Amino acid sequence: MTYSNYIPRSFRKIALGTVLSLSAFSFANANEVPSTVVELFTSQGCSSCPPANEFVGKLSEDDDVLVLTYGVTYWDYLGWKDTFADPEFTKRQRDYGEAFGIGNVYTPQIVLNGSAHSPRYTKRDVETMTLTPVELSEEFALEDGEVSFAAPQDVVIVTYKPGWQNVPVKAGENHGRTLRLANVVTDVQAIKSGGVFKRELEKGYAVAALVHDPKTMKVTTAKVFQPE
Repeated sequence: MTYSNYIPRSFRKIALGTVLSLSAFSFANANEVPSTVVELFTSQGCSSCPPANEFVGKLSEDDDVLVLTYGVTYWDYLGWKDTFADPEFTKRQRDYGEAFGIGNVYTPQIVLNGSAHSPRYTKRDVETMTLTPVELSEEFALEDGEVSFAAPQDVVIVTYKPGWQNVPVKAGENHGRTLRLANVVTDVQAIKSGGVFKRELEKGYAVAALVHDPKTMKVTTAKVFQPE
């Protein structure tokens, strides 16, 4: 797989909003605000990816850290088609690549707060790259199994399945291995300011709203909605 020699630059703390409230429903993590957003771009066909998969999976056990795992499509030709991959996830990674000014995307690629990337980080790196509060007053709502979110500004809504998933790989570089992936992303949708995201939410799934700086793609605020 292709690795980047990018060395993470210094980070200034970036804003993250928090206005929390309770609704008539009971949620495990209702409209929570994470301290850090960790996005992993990976492939089941990438022999270099399992350690990164495990690393971000362990991070996901911290309620303050939002981990999102995206399967990309460009290694499918190596003999195993990633069962979670989607061209939209590959496009999201390429958008980050353009923002970071790198010529090629790679796996595993860990993106912290939309601000920096590397094939590997330490837990200490993640702990020092936190966001700081800035208001995001709009909240997710759930009614009759349908989740909705009114976008106060341009947002990216990410649907994912919290927890670990095991994938037996039967071909390609990881042939014979069972991979573990955490918080696997199933959908990404951009919502313009003033628009409304509305979708039936299957049991066991969660959604997150990410706000990016339009020029740099840095995550400036986020909110997570995980029904109980």
